[in-house]
Amino acid sequence: MSNFINGTQMLVDLVTDKHYIIIIECTSDIGTIFAFLGVISNIIIRTFIAMGLSDGVTVSFLALAIFDLTYLIASLSLGVAVVFYVIEMRTKIRFKIEPYGVCLFFGSCMIFINLTNVLATTFLAVARCMCVSRPLQFKNTFTRKRAIYFMITFAIFSIIIYLPILVNMGMVQRFDSRTNTSRPSLWISPKREFIKEIVWLVIDMVLPVATQLIILVCVVIMVNSLQEASRFRQSTASISLKPFTHQDRNKSLSRKVKMPKGYDSNNVIEKLTGKDLLVVQQVVLISVVYIVCNTPKILISIATSIEPEFTIGKTYSKLYMCANGLRKHFEILNAAVNLIIYYKYNTKFRAMMRRSFSCKVNIK
Repeated sequence: MSNFINGTQMLVDLVTDKHYIIIIECTSDIGTIFAFLGVISNIIIRTFIAMGLSDGVTVSFLALAIFDLTYLIASLSLGVAVVFYVIEMRTKIRFKIEPYGVCLFFGSCMIFINLTNVLATTFLAVARCMCVSRPLQFKNTFTRKRAIYFMITFAIFSIIIYLPILVNMGMVQRFDSRTNTSRPSLWISPKREFIKEIVWLVIDMVLPVATQLIILVCVVIMVNSLQEASRFRQSTASISLKPFTHQDRNKSLSRKVKMPKGYDSNNVIEKLTGKDLLVVQQVVLISVVYIVCNTPKILISIATSIEPEFTIGKTYSKLYMCANGLRKHFEILNAAVNLIIYYKYNTKFRAMMRRSFSCKVNIK
């Protein structure tokens, strides 16, 4: 028993008040810089609109870019709020509005906005996976209209599922004995903790793990399809490079050309489309980035389920806040890095973006 108490105390002492302030300050500064750069990079929204929303893939990429931008704006706002929160912890300065409550509000907004990002990424992975594995059956399934319906549904679902937590918290006028004045401070309903446990079970445990597994399976299928298409192209290229004589022509008429392993006459032509291959590569990279950046969230959720005290307002609250501060960096990176992927693998996007910047330079 004494060993358990000592172990618990060691974990509590692992993050002291001094360490907590330093970690929160550092994560806030770095996160704010990442978020600011991410907001700038998400000018891609304008490029997608200029490209024309003619298909479901472009609509899905545009929606993902909008979700990313919204998340990064909320993250940037949180970073600014944390600066004021740290100032209050370090000094005797007190602002007219409690910064901690503002931090919790923007942090909550980031959670449900990130949920839309997760669902949109999963949709893209599943859609491209189905189109690659069974192109003839699913080529016309994920249309522009259906993609719009899905993205709107994801946004509404994310708001509705997190709304019970938001309505059970707020800012109310409270007296601050340290300044002998009243100011808007964080209010949390007694019911919020029970509601939070149910909601967080869905959005922090079930959905992250489920989407991680789904996207992982889709990535494996898409990578295999890319390898198969690559082998087919190499084999057909080697056949075309060989000298073709009249004798070879007669032989080819009397026998079938041996195709590479994994060849499927029903869908290989679709797989060889250059545009489709680039889209698949694009989605695979976005999915891999998501898997990497989503892993810390899953690990924290598992730790919380094993140790209930590892959460806000409990024994390991400071350690939990520090871990989540670091986790946010991965989510911000996930939201900010897509520009590089779009620019690398989307030729139409790259051309449109270059044209936009060249026009601006000419105007100046």
